[in-house]
Amino acid sequence: MTHAFLALAALVLLIVIALQDYLVPSLRNATISSGLTGRYHVLLDVAYVPLAASMFTSFGGHWVMQILAGISGAALLGVAATNTAWRFFDKLTDGQHALWHSRLTIVVFASALLLEVAGDRGGRWWLMLLNLALPAAAYWYFTTEKTDIEGIVVAASPAAEKLYVAGLCLWLMAW
Repeated sequence: MTHAFLALAALVLLIVIALQDYLVPSLRNATISSGLTGRYHVLLDVAYVPLAASMFTSFGGHWVMQILAGISGAALLGVAATNTAWRFFDKLTDGQHALWHSRLTIVVFASALLLEVAGDRGGRWWLMLLNLALPAAAYWYFTTEKTDIEGIVVAASPAAEKLYVAGLCLWLMAW
């Protein structure tokens, strides 16, 4: 049951990201966290909470994975909080909410990557490799070769980030 909750939470996050990009065209070429400060920020906040909760509950049989998933889930909540409640976090951090948001984002991505490494389940190893290679290739492509697709400028970092999150969610759904 907990893995079904994890898969559903990951799917909901992907849907929310796509929905925000559809509803707010400026988010299409921005980082996922940009959606935490806009008109529909509550959608992303609501999607982060069940994903974080499912990270805490889905890996109980493997203590290393449980620790990494817990770190990732807690940092994910911090990512949402530092952008949504940025005024509060600016008071706590002397105007440094963006720095803490970035730090927590790195913690989410690093712990999730380590979670993928620790959770290698034989034939799914290729998912993790793809999840590293495809965003890196997209970043390289959009910084060195071509910055637009049919007249639409594509920013390299947001494209790579969204591709990594999509791959991570697919990995979590396959778990």
